[in-house]
This record gives sequence, structure tokens and C-alpha cells, in this order.
Amino acid sequence: MENLFFKDNIFQILDYLEEGIHIIDKNGKIAYYNTFAEGIDGVESERVIGKHLLEIYPSLTEHTSTLLTVIGTGKPIFKEEQTFLNYKGKKITTINSSIPIVNNGQILGAIEISKDITTVREMSEKIVDLQDQLFTTKADKKALKSKENAKFTIEDIIGENIEMLRLKKIALKAAETDASVLISGDTGTGKELFVHAIHNASKRKDKPFIAQNCAALPSSLLEGILFGTTKGGFTGAEDRPGLFELAHKGTLFLDEINSMPLELQSKLLRV
Repeated sequence: MENLFFKDNIFQILDYLEEGIHIIDKNGKIAYYNTFAEGIDGVESERVIGKHLLEIYPSLTEHTSTLLTVIGTGKPIFKEEQTFLNYKGKKITTINSSIPIVNNGQILGAIEISKDITTVREMSEKIVDLQDQLFTTKADKKALKSKENAKFTIEDIIGENIEMLRLKKIALKAAETDASVLISGDTGTGKELFVHAIHNASKRKDKPFIAQNCAALPSSLLEGILFGTTKGGFTGAEDRPGLFELAHKGTLFLDEINSMPLELQSKLLRV
């Protein structure tokens, strides 16, 4: 049984993971680098082993590197987003969990698990940029695009039984207010139809209607998409409006909001 845990066997297993694995010693020199990490950073492990972390990631500093931070503090960091330039100069975004390696109270080094979300972030930023362009044009074009996005009205909801008529009445009453509206129900029961109908029945019907699926993005990325980012807010961050800003005076539809982490849900209360 103990043969299973030979170092070479463990390293072979780590090479099959679809996350980057970095291990550094207490001096910040790279001790291990798995195959997926090679792909993220664009450099073979033979060229980085034994070198200081900042030689391989020149865009990082001792303060912005999560690995070097946990070496200094002795405290783990979980699921922190980091944007940096890799060895080939390509902009990469990862979500990192960095954990100090401690023995008998002494910090020997640190291990980091990195999930590459570069493609997801690029796509999300392109969507936000397109929405920004869409909803900052002339007012008449804004109204047209808003109607194209919120396609359905209360008349499109078919059904004349007592319960359906009651729901339509509630929807029209909700459309008269600026209060947040929570719509719940089983899959396929028409929740999104009611969201569109409420928007089109409200005084906001000529304003932006923006939808975001909360289950489609990691929580750290979703927060930036919703609230926007400012240059210097984190490594690689740029000034970019969030969906709340883009949906100003209109409707922001947060689909699958139950998939959003509770700590992020609590931040919505401050909007």
C-alpha cells in the first residue's frame, strides 16, 4: 500500500489534473510545476524549476502574488482571482487557492491550485462591453434594443384559469413599483416570461433590459461582472462598468440567483 504514495506516483497523478499545481519553497523558488500549469504559463517545467517565482511572472510582485503572500503570512488564501502576464506575455486570469506547507510550526513553502478562467473572463468582458455600447447610444435606439431584449408582454402569457389570472394581476402590480421582484417556480413554468412581461408593463420598458445567468460564472468573476471593476482593484483589472450600472433605470434579470454564493447575495442588499 505504501508504494502508492511514492513521490513519483503522486507527481504522475497531479499531471492528470485539469488545474495548475505550483509548489514553491520558503524562499519563493519553484519546486514543482505540473503539466496543466505548463499549459497555462506557456513554459516547460524544466525551465522554471529552481527559479524564483517572480522571474517567471514578472508582472507580479511580492504583494500581488498569492503564493508569496501565504509564505509571508502563514495563512491560506482560497478562491482568489488573479490576472497576470505569463512567461510568453499572454494575459491570463486564474482563480487560485494557495496554502502554506507547515511542519512543526515552520513554513517550508506553499502549494497553489490554479483554475484557468481566461476564456470565460474574456467572453464575459466582451459581453459587458457590447452591452455597454448597446445601452449608451441614442435614446431611440436604446428603446428599440430594450424591446428586442425583453420580447414578451403580459398578453403573451397564455392561460385563463383562476391561478394564472391571479399571477398576471400580481405581475402587473409589480410592474407599477421600483421594488425588487423574486420569481420562483419549477423549471419550464414560465418564470422568464413573467420577467419580460413585468419589464414591458413598467415605466422602464424603454430602458435597458439585461439578463445574466448566475450559474454560468464563478462567483469571483460574477462579482466583477455585476458591480464592475476599477483599474488597480486587483492585478490586471481595468475600468469596466458592471451590469447594475448598465441596467440603470431599467431591469437587471438575475437568472438562477439561487446558484449565487450567499456572501455575494448579501452584497446585493447594498445595491
